[in-house]
Amino acid sequence: MDKNHISRTIKRLAMQVWEQLSEDDDLMIFGLNKRGYAVASELYSVIKKVSDHSSVNLFRFNVHSNSQQNLPSTTEKFVLIVDDVIFSGESMFSALTSICHSNKPDKIEVLSLIDRGHRTYPIHAELTGMNVPTKFGEHIEVILNDEELEQVVLFKNS
Repeated sequence: MDKNHISRTIKRLAMQVWEQLSEDDDLMIFGLNKRGYAVASELYSVIKKVSDHSSVNLFRFNVHSNSQQNLPSTTEKFVLIVDDVIFSGESMFSALTSICHSNKPDKIEVLSLIDRGHRTYPIHAELTGMNVPTKFGEHIEVILNDEELEQVVLFKNS
C-alpha cells in the first residue's frame, strides 16, 4: 500500500466516521502509539476539512507506557480508538480498558488501517481500511517518514 493508497483509504474512513456523527456528538479520537497516532492525525485532518463539526479532538495514547497517562473524560462522548494494524486485539483491549476506565462514553468505535485477523481478544474493528489475513510467519508494518504515513509492507519471516 503506497502513500496515495493510504491517503485515499483514510479519506474513505474519515467519511464513514463523519457520517456517524450527529451535530451533538463530541468526537474524541485516540491514536494508539506512534503509528496509530499517525493514522489518527491524518484522519483528524480530513474530518476537520469535510466537517463543520467543531467538537473533534485528537489525543495520543501509549499502550505500553508504564507511567500514568493524563486522559480526558470520555463520559458522554463519541470515542474513536485508532490503530495502524490490528492483530490479536491486545493493544486495543488495553486502550479501551484505560480510556474508558470510570467513564461512560455514549459510543465507542474501533478503527484500524489494516486488519490482520487472528484475534485473541474480543475486539472487532467496525471501520477498517483493508483486511489482510496473514499466515504464520508474516508481519505487516506501517512505515513512517517524519511522523507521516509512507507505506504499508507485508514481511515474510524466513
